[in-house]
Amino acid sequence: MTSKEYKNLSIKEFTKAADIYESDHAGVYNMCKKEYPDVLTELEKEPFNDLLDCGCGTGPMLTLLHAKYPEKHYTGIDLTPKMIEVAKAKKMENVELIVGDCENLPFEENSFDVVICCQSFHHYPNPQDFFDNVHRVLRPNGRLILRDMTMKSKAVRWFCNHIEIPLIHLSGKGDVKIYSREDIQRLCNNSGLHMDSFEARPFFRMHCVARKPEKSKKHYDNITSSYKSSRNIYDDVLTQDKWWSKLYIKLFWKGVDDNKIAEKILDFIPDDFSGKLLDVPAGTAVFTRKKYCVLKNADITCLDYSEDMLSQARKQLYLLENVALIQGDVGQLPFEKNTFDAVLSMNGFHAFPDKKAAFCETYRVLKKGGVFLACFYITGKSRVTDSFVKNILVKKGWFTPPFDTEHKLKKRLERVYDLIEFQVEGSIVYFCAIKR
Repeated sequence: MTSKEYKNLSIKEFTKAADIYESDHAGVYNMCKKEYPDVLTELEKEPFNDLLDCGCGTGPMLTLLHAKYPEKHYTGIDLTPKMIEVAKAKKMENVELIVGDCENLPFEENSFDVVICCQSFHHYPNPQDFFDNVHRVLRPNGRLILRDMTMKSKAVRWFCNHIEIPLIHLSGKGDVKIYSREDIQRLCNNSGLHMDSFEARPFFRMHCVARKPEKSKKHYDNITSSYKSSRNIYDDVLTQDKWWSKLYIKLFWKGVDDNKIAEKILDFIPDDFSGKLLDVPAGTAVFTRKKYCVLKNADITCLDYSEDMLSQARKQLYLLENVALIQGDVGQLPFEKNTFDAVLSMNGFHAFPDKKAAFCETYRVLKKGGVFLACFYITGKSRVTDSFVKNILVKKGWFTPPFDTEHKLKKRLERVYDLIEFQVEGSIVYFCAIKR
């Protein structure tokens, strides 16, 4: 059978089952209820905020999770429209439900802390595609909790896969394969996931936990090392004060003037601004020093991951009593929700290892009606620039992929901000956005 034929069988099967799926008359589907307590127990071991339920069905697992952790954000995806229709009828807050294919997850990289998959994996005709997608959408150190059928005996598995499952197809069911520990280990290895544990439990059940390796620390270490080595030339490159920096900008960045872009962004902050401003990353304050000298009534916090950058910024700003400089991670900002009236981020997002976390955190600490000002590199505007970024700047640790295109970034911002200004010069975007 082809992948499409398998999936059509599953859609047909679960369209019929949708209305009774959670009832006492669900027949074989009642067995799925036995998975939920073990999944809840596993989830309790580590904190999480964003969870994806693959093959969520009518949302029974999401219902339990929502009742226990109502403050978390949940996403459910299922191939069968009828299943999602029934799930949506529950009208659960903070639960997004999507009709979609778990082998081609329609989510951005690093979107979830946890992916769970309960008794739907054996319906996937392309299991490696599923594992690859899970790796992509999980955040570093995020977990896949997989519950499905398994048998220790090779002979029993062979019988199920070659005799029983083909017969099941005749009754209109879309089962594909039952997997061994070795199968799951191979899928993990090929996708880049690390198998934390695999248990063959009673009633022919597997309980598997796989994890996306923590890469962000390595990226942050690279950034620290890179900016330490470049601290003495950083200002010269951005401000084009030297002949060689002018040539560099002209050759690889189409002559885009960072000085003028910085002026345009900072002009959005009135000189009589008296609110709380977060500047992340602060860098060396080469562009902001002059502006901060004017903002005498503002409460300014400058945050950067690199102590070397901060040491340079302190030399620029040491006379300003209303400016605090602290070391920290934009992906885990040490501030309460709705703290700042303005967030400024100049030449930072293209370096941040976890960009989704950075967008989420800057949004979280910004007050409703607050202003988000930023400029950074976007891809897709210049082959020369994109090639230079990929082959030099990324390898040196100054930039960290993935990078947004203009369209993707604008779409991302418009979900939660009103765009007052959105301009692109060469491969640099700059914008002014108001939090809704």
